[in-house]
Amino acid sequence: MTESADVGGSVAATREEPRPAGPFFYLVAIVIVIVDQITKSHISATMFLGESRSVLGDFFRLTYVHNDGAAFGLNLGGRWSFVVVTIIVAAFILFYYARSERTTLARWALALILGGALGNLVDRVRLGEVVDFLHLSVSNVSWPIFNVADIGVSVGVGLLALHLFRKEHPEDDHGEPSHSPDSPGSA
Repeated sequence: MTESADVGGSVAATREEPRPAGPFFYLVAIVIVIVDQITKSHISATMFLGESRSVLGDFFRLTYVHNDGAAFGLNLGGRWSFVVVTIIVAAFILFYYARSERTTLARWALALILGGALGNLVDRVRLGEVVDFLHLSVSNVSWPIFNVADIGVSVGVGLLALHLFRKEHPEDDHGEPSHSPDSPGSA
């Protein structure tokens, strides 16, 4: 919302018109998709399915696998159900971004989630499953194998959670909760 003064000097709130998503938003999403697809293509061309190569000992390995489930191997009903859900999520992100989000943090979050979702969507449509290859482990604990698109989604969800937390708990420049004259707790 914006405020505008009328002739008498009073301030009235006016609703901003929805604006189309900006080029930066699309650029971030497209970069995630491109980097994701290039890395997956490289791994698919240079490794055998199931092969694992050490990068930093056992802590970080490149392990080439195909994942027909969702995040962390969860299965939610097959290839086309994932495609449909991803298209719905992508449409929601575009709608939500164009209609409501104005903060830099939320823009980054939504662009990263969109790019990650679309990166894995390309695999699902093309291959019926997702190429994963980044493998982290510490001692006997191994994180599920993931890819660049998954990083985009995970970082985006984390940033979105931070944005929503900040939105729920706004603070002024000094770290103190801000109060409007008509909010509870203000004198």
